[in-house]
Amino acid sequence: MSHLRYFLASNEAHIRRTLMLCALYAIPVHQAMHRAVVADADVWWHLRTGKWIVEHGAVPTIDSFSAYGMGKPWVAYSWLFEALIYSLYKLFGLVGLSIYTVGLWLAIAFALHTLIRKLEPNFVIAVVLTACGLSALAPFTTPRPWLFTILFFILEINILWTARQSGDVRRLFLLPPLFVLWANIHIQFVYGLFVLGLVVLEPALDRLLRRFSFPGEWRTIPARPSWLVLAACVIATFINPYHLKIYQVVFETISQTGMFRYISELQALGFRQFADWLVLLLTLGATFALAWRREIRPLPILLLLSGTFLSFRASRDAWFVVVVALTIIAASLSAVATNESSRYVLSRLQVLAVALVVGGLLLVVGRIQNISDAGLRSAVTEVFPEAAVRVVEERSYTGPIYNHFDWGGYLIWRLPSLPVAMDGRSNIHGDERTERSIATWNGKPEWESDPELTSANLVIADVNLPLASLLRLDLRFELVYEDKVAVVFVSRLQPPGQ
Repeated sequence: MSHLRYFLASNEAHIRRTLMLCALYAIPVHQAMHRAVVADADVWWHLRTGKWIVEHGAVPTIDSFSAYGMGKPWVAYSWLFEALIYSLYKLFGLVGLSIYTVGLWLAIAFALHTLIRKLEPNFVIAVVLTACGLSALAPFTTPRPWLFTILFFILEINILWTARQSGDVRRLFLLPPLFVLWANIHIQFVYGLFVLGLVVLEPALDRLLRRFSFPGEWRTIPARPSWLVLAACVIATFINPYHLKIYQVVFETISQTGMFRYISELQALGFRQFADWLVLLLTLGATFALAWRREIRPLPILLLLSGTFLSFRASRDAWFVVVVALTIIAASLSAVATNESSRYVLSRLQVLAVALVVGGLLLVVGRIQNISDAGLRSAVTEVFPEAAVRVVEERSYTGPIYNHFDWGGYLIWRLPSLPVAMDGRSNIHGDERTERSIATWNGKPEWESDPELTSANLVIADVNLPLASLLRLDLRFELVYEDKVAVVFVSRLQPPGQ
């Protein structure tokens, strides 16, 4: 007993830090390990696209999933993510979605913690800031390609800071390979290019203002290698199956402003959840940190302004300002209060202990949350019209089908022989069609004259939507199935295809 007391007393600081790390890395496990992973509306059409890619050994160039887009050009810009997520599904069933989400979220937690520790050597402050960042990013724990974007963005900021701090511009040449991968996974690689563009402009802005940004901590990267790396990264983004066409999607997405009114993730932060308030708090904290230094530093100011605009305009982009704000706060605290000699180095034993705890938590939380293929399939039936789909299959109902935006992805996955009327691929459907569809489902004036509804032979509707109630009274349609999630109508004017 005396030996144990001596060991605990002599290693108290190490044990305390290890426990703090265990608590920190328990956060991403708790956040990402949930059955709601299958409730994401878009992951299903990503799965179908991934299946198509794996089966054909190529990427699609035309749409084959929707009635409107059938045969029209389509760029599956997240093709590598889709191939990955389908491969995980093929190996592990629906648990593959959870493996992807938890794995990427743990990688994001590690990358964020590594970045903050590099900026702020104080162990406790680094842990607290990382925990705040993860809490602010909690809404992003879904099986989407944006998890890769968040991870790559953190890695990019880390590479840029390391190159500044060390003066070793060779580190910047890690970025082109990163952008090759990024451009094949998610369209938001353009945000990474935007940051590089600001880095390129920084020396000129510094000369104009006759100031350095983050003196002593944020050193300016010379203009020549910056331009060279930016050019290399732009060229790197062309290394994808669609080459220059990938930028056509970027311009189409920018031009579709109507989506910001209807799609929840494209709407402004609603401040109805704790994470939104944390985003605001971190933004204010970074603003205070910049103002408190009383110096004009172009790069962090422009990054914060850009991040604030993007993140408060669309909640989908809140990760941008969170990462930027944490970077600014950590660097400012380090420049004022922390000595480099105080940097705490983790031992292999501590890393092993944290890894074992995280592994144990994954098993325990997975068991508690019932993260199994059967458990996740049960969760699917609570959100999507699985029972209704089985009825459609059993009775061999034919299209055209009329469906809501939110269920289009799932129907693409479950009813591949019936092209959907609407789904989450905004670059296929555009603003006008999406607005008309949403108006019809909400029972707005002239809903009954919607040409796609009029020509539909099959309607699968959310039981709680206004259109479901209206169709019960519409003599053009017959109710053939109903449960607590969905109702199914078939046209009285067309053969039901039984």
